[in-house]
Amino acid sequence: MKRLLRHLLVIVLVVVWIGAVVYPNPRPFFVSVARLRHPPVDGQAAAGVAATLPNDYKAIEDFSNSYVTWKPAWTVYGLPWYFPTVTEVLADHAGDCQAQMLLMASILEAKGMPYTLMYSFDHVWVDYPGRAVTALEDPATSFVSNSGKGWLAWLPHKFPIWSVIKVRVAFHWTPMPLLLKLLILLGAGVIVGYGERRFFRRLGRALWSPLARVETTPPRSRLYGWLRMR
Repeated sequence: MKRLLRHLLVIVLVVVWIGAVVYPNPRPFFVSVARLRHPPVDGQAAAGVAATLPNDYKAIEDFSNSYVTWKPAWTVYGLPWYFPTVTEVLADHAGDCQAQMLLMASILEAKGMPYTLMYSFDHVWVDYPGRAVTALEDPATSFVSNSGKGWLAWLPHKFPIWSVIKVRVAFHWTPMPLLLKLLILLGAGVIVGYGERRFFRRLGRALWSPLARVETTPPRSRLYGWLRMR
């Protein structure tokens, strides 16, 4: 039991260390979590843009994707993950799939056109009547949908784990500043090394013992054994 608690403590400390490195000010993280639960779709903020567009889903989607140049949160906000407001999206002209989704949903909200927000483990998008299904935007991979009037969660019918891992690495790790990567690796190494020092000692003895026995074997004995094997 103590061993299990020690393992859990090490994991918790590593997570806390990573969080402290990438979110020295934790407020944006908690704000983003709140916005993830209650997306800040704002038809009023997007009313001016909505008035210039036709009541056509595809045209609105194409406009949103072209208006919001896709860039990771590290580039736009200096954070691994951040859920912006519509006002921020309109001002930045850049963001990730959350920003594109939020702008499109806000335009649809301003026009009174029905839509559904879809969340998978590696993507968010706006679903609408007649929308084509793609590998990245497949309702079967969604675990949450939101029509603007409440949440409904379920287990996704598909879980493309390798796709999720690749997207998360490309989005969170690859664009991360090198200094932060080094701090994460160094801190995590120190925490794991100290917390699991007993394990590493046992591992070291287990690996060293066969080598030590070989080194202490007299040369003639080793030669005799080798000749016998021949």
